[in-house]
Amino acid sequence: MGTLIVVDGDKVEGTDNHNVTGTGVPSTTPPPTVPIKATADFDYKGSMTDELSEFVSINGSVIALVTSKSSLDPGEDAIGGHAAISAKNIAEVVPTVTTGSELIIKIVDPIGIGIPSAGVGSSFVKIDGDSVLLDGDKIDTCDGKSATENSTVTAEEQDFVSCSE
Repeated sequence: MGTLIVVDGDKVEGTDNHNVTGTGVPSTTPPPTVPIKATADFDYKGSMTDELSEFVSINGSVIALVTSKSSLDPGEDAIGGHAAISAKNIAEVVPTVTTGSELIIKIVDPIGIGIPSAGVGSSFVKIDGDSVLLDGDKIDTCDGKSATENSTVTAEEQDFVSCSE
């Protein structure tokens, strides 16, 4: 059995690590509010949406290529999944502060776009010279640390066209 080909709207999920700034309350007495610089993890929940094949489709859905891009799903931007309240694994640089309601942060990196990682896609199925994207391929999603392969695309919008790799 082959690997499914990815099309418009297929799910991209993973974890981004972003640079954040804000204010926090250090564990000193009295506790003043101080500026902080840190990194934090945020869930990436998006889908393949941009720069898809212009002329090849499967059951009405255009095919994703290694030159295509993903974007965050509606509500997953700075007010949703990439909101300060959604931050996980906050790794503070300076100073050490308590977490919770005393910590106010914002992402300073661009958010939203993902691109297929180097070396992914079909080794022999191409459209206009670009490899088609396959189920399980890695995506480099918005990450302030330039991490690669931090998300994965899952073929969900079609279930009958695949290629053997």
